[in-house]
Amino acid sequence: MAQSVKDYLTTVFGTNTSRIAVVGRTKPVVASEQPGGTNELLLLREGDQRVTIESNSPELLMEFQSGDAPLKPIEIYTTPQNSNPDDIVINVAGSKEVFSTWFLELKDDNGKVKKFGPYIEDKVIISRKLILQNQKQGNFNVKMTGTTLTGKTVVKDATVYILPYVAPKVQESIRFSVIYEFNESKSIAIYDKYLTEIVTPKIPIGGTVLIKGYTDIIGEESYSKNLSLARANDVKSIIEKSLAKSGRNDVKFEVYGSGEDESKAPFENKYPEERFYNRTVVIDILPAQ
Repeated sequence: MAQSVKDYLTTVFGTNTSRIAVVGRTKPVVASEQPGGTNELLLLREGDQRVTIESNSPELLMEFQSGDAPLKPIEIYTTPQNSNPDDIVINVAGSKEVFSTWFLELKDDNGKVKKFGPYIEDKVIISRKLILQNQKQGNFNVKMTGTTLTGKTVVKDATVYILPYVAPKVQESIRFSVIYEFNESKSIAIYDKYLTEIVTPKIPIGGTVLIKGYTDIIGEESYSKNLSLARANDVKSIIEKSLAKSGRNDVKFEVYGSGEDESKAPFENKYPEERFYNRTVVIDILPAQ
């Protein structure tokens, strides 16, 4: 199994064969199944049937980009979900079954009336700017007048307060993650080096670091909760020590442990690979506000 991975690295990526040493073992160095264990042995044994790769280069732990691009962290940008957030959506559910046409009248606090329509659709989109025009904001009485299919007039009204749309500030964050061995809350040496040499230098002055720990579904829920928090605090401790060596104390930390909560887990838990990657701590680095 290990040799097949080596062949892949040397054939596909052209890695010099002398740089890769292969070792075959009946169990990993840090095995999931422990002597004397009796619970969930099937899941534990599935997790031990794997190939691990160890390296003294922390750069290899960063996300690889295709082509000639260098190794780099994952960059996440938060953007508005609405394609045109300036729009106001008016819903008149079932209007096609009830009305032949309908229209709107919007009256502001000064008594000025703006008319929109007639419409036949269930949903109408009106620009916020078109409603406010020169006003900054204000109360509006909205009156909907519809003509039914039988010729009857129906009037409904309501009061709304409309503000101008302000685009949210796009916040850039950088995300990293580290993986822990089964039932371990201390990172392996290469991850210590990774957090110190790669992650910490990316933290801006006055930035915030969100650290979230997770586990797989093996074990008691309360134990997993504590384990995930211990993993997150382990990462915090390593980063804090690295910052302190640089004379920095300007960074804010937020630490969370989600345990084996599958609604928050990065991956599912059906396969051993998914459970392996759920034994993780995710680090989000946010700039100063």
